[in-house]
Amino acid sequence: MAPRPQRERTSPLLLTIALLCALAVLPLGAFAQTAKRGAIMFAINEGATTQVTVVELIDRYTPLARFVERALGHPVKLEVFPEIARFRAELDHDRCDVIFGKTVNALAGAVRDKKFHAVVKTKNPYIAGFIITKDSTIRTPEDLRGKIIMLPEKVFTTKLAEAMLRDLGIKQSEVKLQYTRLQEVVAHSVEIGTADVGVVNPTVKRQWEKQGNVVLLETKPVPNWTIVASPRFSQAEVRRLRAVMVELKSSAQGERALKAIGVTEFVPATDAEYIELLNYIGE
Repeated sequence: MAPRPQRERTSPLLLTIALLCALAVLPLGAFAQTAKRGAIMFAINEGATTQVTVVELIDRYTPLARFVERALGHPVKLEVFPEIARFRAELDHDRCDVIFGKTVNALAGAVRDKKFHAVVKTKNPYIAGFIITKDSTIRTPEDLRGKIIMLPEKVFTTKLAEAMLRDLGIKQSEVKLQYTRLQEVVAHSVEIGTADVGVVNPTVKRQWEKQGNVVLLETKPVPNWTIVASPRFSQAEVRRLRAVMVELKSSAQGERALKAIGVTEFVPATDAEYIELLNYIGE
């Protein structure tokens, strides 16, 4: 009798991702039933103001999730949230163990209010920009008064813009603020002249400058995309996770994981800088 072929073993992470793809249409909370006992819920707060699918996000963050799995020695259940409202609901119900987040003020709130540990942040800080066309008559911050300023709606960039206006001594009643959901609409509105000024995130700001346009002002540099860990983890576990994330840039596999999520390098983060951030933006 021919020997029975051995069944190929599948990692806990890959099993979880397969289940996520199959259950992507289920209501919020349904994914929790698929996790194995002892699994770590690794939440991805994409904070997207552009269109992105759940399947795309799972593919993008799976390599990073594998490193989290190795660092903490537990199977990882990867969950992705392209919408901030759903992410905040999960966070409020204490379902997140490790979070990679782009909505930095939401993660800062977790550090301050839920005692999460700041693990790492991207090396480059978050600096939003007030953009204008190269032929604009606006030359100084004083020229903003009376102008139409387009902002992305209810996101971190908006908070930084409002803090910048406050620091400049410009009251919100002295400008005409308009809001949109998509970052691309902000830049387009400035291009076609329906807004005098736009406020955009660092990515759109770089693209704007490459096109030969002007960034009138930049916001105060603050921590950018961040990884935080639940207070359930010991300080030793947090240090181990931090060390693994910082060293990603030193291996080919780690570099691929970073490239997939658009990060060049992680550096250590401290709790204090996130509490300071919340004080700055008035949250």
